[in-house]
Amino acid sequence: MKLTSLVAAAITAVVLSSTAQASYITFSDRAAWEAAVNGSFSEETFSSASTTGFSIEEVGSGHSSGISDGVYHDRSVLDTTYTNYHFDTLITAFGANWDLVPGGAGQGLQLFAGGELVTPQIANTYTGGFFGLVSTTAFSLVSVHSGSFNGLAETHNVDNVVFTSAVPEPASTALMLAGLGLMGAVVRRRRAQQGR
Repeated sequence: MKLTSLVAAAITAVVLSSTAQASYITFSDRAAWEAAVNGSFSEETFSSASTTGFSIEEVGSGHSSGISDGVYHDRSVLDTTYTNYHFDTLITAFGANWDLVPGGAGQGLQLFAGGELVTPQIANTYTGGFFGLVSTTAFSLVSVHSGSFNGLAETHNVDNVVFTSAVPEPASTALMLAGLGLMGAVVRRRRAQQGR
């Protein structure tokens, strides 16, 4: 097999490993989530009107939102009104305390991390409990949509948003280094052939 074929195979493996579908582990216990991320994370407590590490985009109309008393207040309506959390860097873990009872039991909430639906959804009975996830693939966007429980909307409060910066996966790093090594070998070989 030619060296260039090996380089192409290594690059393809790196691309395929980086575009693989994410796998999630969800947590309803913050201590377990913290243990899963080795205690290394950032936290937004909504102690001011601005956020650190991410921005919030409200899509659609009908939001009853804002930051007050250390909580972000929001409302999602079916699939027409939802909220995007845009992170400044790639992350691999996300979570928060979710209170879904301010407006009575509604539709619950569905999270999409990096465009992929996270299951299970957050039940419409959550009263400030933690719900979070750890992913095998890095992402920079979390979308919060209404869930599938009965109701027309979901009024909710969010507090103590936690997230981790992405660290390259060892397998992806190894493949990338192998690909770079093979590319270096191709360059050396071509230089040696040109020097003959």
